[in-house]
Amino acid sequence: MDKVNIYLYTTIKGPGAREGSYAYILEYITEKGPVTLTKQDSITATENRAHLLILIKALERLKHPCELEIYTDSEYIRSGALKWLKDWERRGWVTKKDRPVANKEEWQQVSELLSRHLATFCIGERHSYREWIVADTEKREKERRDAGKHGKKG
Repeated sequence: MDKVNIYLYTTIKGPGAREGSYAYILEYITEKGPVTLTKQDSITATENRAHLLILIKALERLKHPCELEIYTDSEYIRSGALKWLKDWERRGWVTKKDRPVANKEEWQQVSELLSRHLATFCIGERHSYREWIVADTEKREKERRDAGKHGKKG
C-alpha cells in the first residue's frame, strides 16, 4: 500500500461563511524520495465546511488505496472522522441530540473516500511543509483581498 501524507490549510477561521484561501499538499512517499502535488485556490465556506471541502478535494486525487497521514489544524475533521462518523451513519445522519448532522453531504463524501484508505490524523503538528503552506496561503489570501479592494475602486 502506497504511503501518502496530506497537508491541509485554510485562512478561513471562526464561525460564519466567508471567502478565504486554501492549500493542500499531497506528498507521495516513493523509493526515490517524496513527490508532491500542490493545489491552492479560494473558497467561500464556514471554517468547518472549508476543512471538509479541502479534504475531499485532496482525497479525490488518490486513485488507489493508500496509507494516509492527514495533517490539519482542524479538530473537527479528526473527531468527525475518528469518533462521530460511524455513529452518524448508524443513526441515519443525526447527532446524539437527534439533530441533523451539520455538513452532512460533505461528511458522506469524506466517509466514502476515506473508506478506501488506512488513515491517521495529525492535528496541529509541525511538519516539513508547515511554514511554507501557512506563509504562502496567507500571502495569496492577502493578494486576493487586495485585488478585490482595487477592483472595487476602479
